[in-house]
Amino acid sequence: MRRTPLLLAAASASLLLAGCGAATSDAAPPVAPAAATQDAPALADGLLPAEQFAPGSTVTGVTADDLAGALGAAAGHDPGQVTITPSTCTDALDAARAALGDPADVDDAAGQYAQVGFGGTAELLSTGGPAQTAVGTLADAVAACPTATLATDRGQAVVTFGAVTRPDLGDDAVVVPVSVTLSGGPVSGGSALLGLVSDGDRLLALATGAVGTTVPDQAAFEALLAGAQQHAADTLG
Repeated sequence: MRRTPLLLAAASASLLLAGCGAATSDAAPPVAPAAATQDAPALADGLLPAEQFAPGSTVTGVTADDLAGALGAAAGHDPGQVTITPSTCTDALDAARAALGDPADVDDAAGQYAQVGFGGTAELLSTGGPAQTAVGTLADAVAACPTATLATDRGQAVVTFGAVTRPDLGDDAVVVPVSVTLSGGPVSGGSALLGLVSDGDRLLALATGAVGTTVPDQAAFEALLAGAQQHAADTLG
């Protein structure tokens, strides 16, 4: 979970920005998949089968406790450790945090990460909490802050959001391209795509990214997002 960040948990611009800032951290060991038992949360059954990801991917599961810990850490992050400019982005971040509410309000969550090379794709399903508001919150935050500069004692990141698209999926959906330019770290940056789909009390978040000059294929990503939404709907109702 620590490796992909908060791209996995990114149900808002605030979490996405936090994840981009974490891209310079040292790689952490992948989270071990949860044991397949009869006690496994039903929500996890709605995640894409491993074979749906890129050939050669290593797919690891993320437990609800892992997700709750990451979301709680993001919500409790000391904003004094990161300077965000311009001020409109700080305002958008504050508004997003307020709109998303308390991470403890999420009833259930399940996720996985498919790593291939220096990139990968993360998928998260959650129920409760911001499921019905996250799509609009992200779209509003990107409109208010198309480019942000994050400065920390470890370096600086410039995060730029591309043109927002609204696929006809679930009750509401959004796809946002993201590019990150880093200074003061071992890599120069990377690109990512973030998709959110709200369907009743369930939220699907899908993100894919890679470091360097590789740019994710948006058409392929949107097809995977549609497949993930259909699989969750077929499996979970």
